[in-house]
Amino acid sequence: MMRVLKFGGSSLADFDCLRQVQNLVLTQSGDEALIVLSAPGGMTDQLVELAALAEQGVSYDVQWQALQSRVNALHLQVTKLYGEIAHWPDFSALANKLAGVKLLNHCPAQVRAYIISFGERVSCALMQAMLGSAQASYLDATDCIATVGGYLDAEVDLKLSKAQFTLSMRENPNKYYIMPGFTGRNQEGELTTLGRNGSDYSAAVAAACLQAQVCQIWTDVDGVYNADPRFIRKATKVDWLSYKEAMELSYFGAKVLHPKTILPCAKAGVPCEIKNTHNPDVPGSVISNERRGNEQVKALSSLESLAMLTVSGPGMKGKVGMASRVFNALANDNVSIVLITQSSCEFSISFCVHEADLNLALTALEQAFELESQAGLIEPVQVQRELAIVTLVGDNMKAHRGLAAKFFASLAQAQVNIVAIAQDSTESAISAVVDGSLCNDAVKVCHENFFTHIPSIDVFLLGVGLVGLELIKQLEKQQSWLQNRDIKLNLYGVANSQKLYLNAQGVPFDTWHGELEQQTDGLTLERLEAFVKSNHLINPVIVDCTSSQQLADQYCNFLNAGFHVVAANKKANTGTYDYYQALVNAAQQKHRKFLYETNVGAGLPVLDNLQLLFSAGDELLSFNGILSGSLSYMFGALEDGLSLSEATAKAKANGFTEPDPRDDLSGTDVARKLLIIARESGLALELSDIEVEPVVSESFAEGASVNEFMTKLPELDGSFALKVKAAAEQGQVLRYVGSIENGHCRVGIEAVDKSHALYDIRDGENALAILSQYYQPRPFVIRGYGAGAEVTSAGVFADILKTLSR
Repeated sequence: MMRVLKFGGSSLADFDCLRQVQNLVLTQSGDEALIVLSAPGGMTDQLVELAALAEQGVSYDVQWQALQSRVNALHLQVTKLYGEIAHWPDFSALANKLAGVKLLNHCPAQVRAYIISFGERVSCALMQAMLGSAQASYLDATDCIATVGGYLDAEVDLKLSKAQFTLSMRENPNKYYIMPGFTGRNQEGELTTLGRNGSDYSAAVAAACLQAQVCQIWTDVDGVYNADPRFIRKATKVDWLSYKEAMELSYFGAKVLHPKTILPCAKAGVPCEIKNTHNPDVPGSVISNERRGNEQVKALSSLESLAMLTVSGPGMKGKVGMASRVFNALANDNVSIVLITQSSCEFSISFCVHEADLNLALTALEQAFELESQAGLIEPVQVQRELAIVTLVGDNMKAHRGLAAKFFASLAQAQVNIVAIAQDSTESAISAVVDGSLCNDAVKVCHENFFTHIPSIDVFLLGVGLVGLELIKQLEKQQSWLQNRDIKLNLYGVANSQKLYLNAQGVPFDTWHGELEQQTDGLTLERLEAFVKSNHLINPVIVDCTSSQQLADQYCNFLNAGFHVVAANKKANTGTYDYYQALVNAAQQKHRKFLYETNVGAGLPVLDNLQLLFSAGDELLSFNGILSGSLSYMFGALEDGLSLSEATAKAKANGFTEPDPRDDLSGTDVARKLLIIARESGLALELSDIEVEPVVSESFAEGASVNEFMTKLPELDGSFALKVKAAAEQGQVLRYVGSIENGHCRVGIEAVDKSHALYDIRDGENALAILSQYYQPRPFVIRGYGAGAEVTSAGVFADILKTLSR
């Protein structure tokens, strides 16, 4: 039974490719086959350029020599091995056509069709010689394919073509038939072309006319992919598609399928198979009526370089025939409409056209509605440029609820606004019109959510001190854990106070430090935004492990630019209340997450629990807590008999305090943490509203260096020892406590007895006693180690994972 094999330009690019095609024909074609060939790769572009230069009246000698050199080289290689070539195209006729075009400075469509289709005849002549004329007959497509319409984008008359195919093959019986693609003949006997890349259409027409066993399209990819593999690295081959699915994909931009190819095969019920010339053993994608698989969504496609036009005005509403006039005006000028949507009140009609057709479309509409426009019944046509359409395709979508919601949620996740939507009545395709510059981002998120189900987290780490260094170690250590849970976490950037290191392949965990030192430029939001855009990152996360006020002041900008923000830095949350509110609002409006669990209690789940309680309607009655691991350690040492200076020195040596212990002893750090808790509970307070009793007065050793301060600190040992002794005589211990009572916030030294929830808290532990409407009279207590790089970085890591959109 007849098989039709079509080979594209990339399969015929050079002599080695021609040899591969020859081998495939001999091994894959079966008992009888029609071979349809495109021009050698790039040759049609050469011919189009020659026609354009000739029409401009300029010299094309260089381009003509390049074409002849290439063709002559192929001719020589083939004749050397296979002998003389029959049906060699007449290059003198081509040269004469070009000379005539140059003389007239005009290239009629009929002449252009002849020129740009010349490459297909070259391919066929070469392949016939390689297969041997005795077993390969040449079929002139102009004798077989009957067309109607113009010279450059003709439509095929299938009924007449079927009769012509039968006649031509009867007159030239053979095992193989070789036919140039792309061309046909109109009723006047003139050569026509079937539109750019129309050789696939030729093959489909031939398969339908001959009721072929299969129509194989041999190209340079393994088949149809569930997304464009040039942009989506994890795109996978689709083994089977229905004719309907294939038509939707080809219409909305799948490059491997020509839009006109599927319909002839579908009408005749001929399966169409997409296969890779350079990887022939891989099963291709089969397009047929046979139903296989139960995938909800089969593939995702995108079509770019579109414009949307909106025709609106009071003259549209309730007026019969207005839509018809719009579309007839465009059809008369051969403007193809890609997508249509109409308002429910019939006040406007919007539709997408290719940007190349925009001016033609505008002119057609202005002429068609000139009178209505003058009368104020039609408003000026609105135009939105540089748009794209993203489409989900799948016959099984109608059987599953919630797919449209998931589609639109995915677009929101990618920070993509939807301009318009459309869905066909069979529910096998859902399309959204989006900003063209964000098309790849939209496709990437949709592919991740519908196919790979492996969400990405794209991290930019700011600050590589103790916590930042530990976080990098944890990110490296947990890679296998993340992979086992289908999470892709990429570290794309690392910054210190002076330099920023970015790597599109991911920052290497072993050499990042040296790479960072070699950088010359520092951190800016503009650099990060450009990196995210150029690499189409869809879940970028700023992780701030510094104590920088300058960075904290940029959080709103980060959020508005589409970054999640994970902050170990407390400066932003303890700035002005207005800024705190601005952060919350920016996160909500931009659908980004602002996460700062480690601001209070390091790795302890303090804020998470508070937020859960308050979201469930609970209200805070009072709070008492030890919020500093440093002071917890130091006050435990005081209890053990150490002096204040000894306890401070020991805590500093063990890494519990800040490099300057005064940062801890001032009580400001605890005040900041208490302010965050107060704000989370709904109190609109500033840092200045918190009453602070420092462990050591700010005036003590004011202006001294750290070493000078530590040397002078023993002066306070005596007075502090008296406080410790007085508490002990009452069966109490000293603790540094933050408290909230009746809206008043205070941090300071308190003496507590054994009945108090904070009595046993020491050695770096934190504890928070929350008395609420739900938790009373006994408080809800959270307790654990609240200091140290490991637990803090673990808390930051947990916040990073919360940015997943699952």
